[in-house]
Amino acid sequence: RGSNDLYLRDLASGKEHELTTHRGPGTFFGDFAPDGRTVYLGSNKDRDRIAFARIDVSKPDRPGKIEVLAGRDDAELSYFVLDEAGERALLAWNMGGRSELEIYTIADGTREPMPAPPGEIIGEFVFTRDGARAVLAAQGAAQPSDLWVHDFADGSFRQLTFSPHAGVALDGLVRPVLRSFKAHDGLPLSGWLYLPPGFRKPGPMVLNFHGGPEGQDRPVFRSDFQALLSQGIAVFSPNIRGSSGFGKRFVNLDNGELRFDANRDVKSSAEFVVREGLAAPGRIGIMGGSYGGYVVMMALTDYPDTFAAGANLFGVVNFETFFSHTQPWMAAISTVEYGDPKTQPDLIRRLSPIHRIDQIRSPTLVLHGANDTNVPVIEAEQVVANLKQRDVPVEYVLFPDEGHGWRKIPNRIRSTVEITRFFAKHLRAGEP
Repeated sequence: RGSNDLYLRDLASGKEHELTTHRGPGTFFGDFAPDGRTVYLGSNKDRDRIAFARIDVSKPDRPGKIEVLAGRDDAELSYFVLDEAGERALLAWNMGGRSELEIYTIADGTREPMPAPPGEIIGEFVFTRDGARAVLAAQGAAQPSDLWVHDFADGSFRQLTFSPHAGVALDGLVRPVLRSFKAHDGLPLSGWLYLPPGFRKPGPMVLNFHGGPEGQDRPVFRSDFQALLSQGIAVFSPNIRGSSGFGKRFVNLDNGELRFDANRDVKSSAEFVVREGLAAPGRIGIMGGSYGGYVVMMALTDYPDTFAAGANLFGVVNFETFFSHTQPWMAAISTVEYGDPKTQPDLIRRLSPIHRIDQIRSPTLVLHGANDTNVPVIEAEQVVANLKQRDVPVEYVLFPDEGHGWRKIPNRIRSTVEITRFFAKHLRAGEP
């Protein structure tokens, strides 16, 4: 988990040569130069953050070493593409969650920043055949994904596609700002802060935590965030330790016993928004899906006085039942994150909120897919049964035709409506 390799394969003989031999975690992705004599790649071998690099493969039986061409101490390479002549590379850097673009000239190694892209997040892109332009996919917190063409001569961007958004005024949606804060032990953390128009501080706020746990919260187009904002509820989406996009040291700071520090980051996130005068104590909610759902259940049990309500979307509550019922491949790759149930039963028990669920006093909303094989529905059933037995307010939305997350539009709509209604009720949205 958190490690892969690139191989050079001779299609005629079937022989393979490993190109990225390394120890410990490592992330690699790559592509051939047009002449087939060089492989360009993203690599974090012997460094913390992913950089743009190359390997000489002109002698297939003796490939060269990884040569770093362009790196940054404040950002990771998330994607790159070469022009058809093999003369330039367009690089996309992940800077705290926002995309920054750069042109790298192969011949002399010059680097030229591109103009600010037309969206916070840039997905895949491609050069035109003559190299004069590039087409890229752009999206942001207040804009759905669309294709744009960039002209290198004049630096302009022109929109090519127009995703439908019937009934939604995009200019009324909220774009977030990136805020930095410190964890309990001084570790630098950051998160995306969304404030409703006319927000009266301090006010109601929902903290959202991504899945993975190696995911990263980025300013993407999210209907659930915008729905909460429309009801006057602010949203803060932190990237606590264990998140990707900040280097391989940061993403591995929550493995095994270190997860207790990641759990403390959740409390630090809530303390930050209160300290800054943004969130009103007693009116803070928490939500998240998959691993983020685990964070919700952990927070409601470990910090019952901090969060007034929680929405758990298909999250783990009991690692013993999770390991017993999830797919074998998921169980195998999860041991490095949460512990091995065969050799570390005490660890996975201490990490499981189910054994402290009697501490929960806050209203809880549970949403799950009946066909989920990653986090089986037994996780949701344990939460609902325990809270009902103790007369803690709990609502349960089971989607019979969904798996791990929602794919069908009616279910996505219902989920957003239920979450928004739930938090508007329990965080007293609309009150001064």
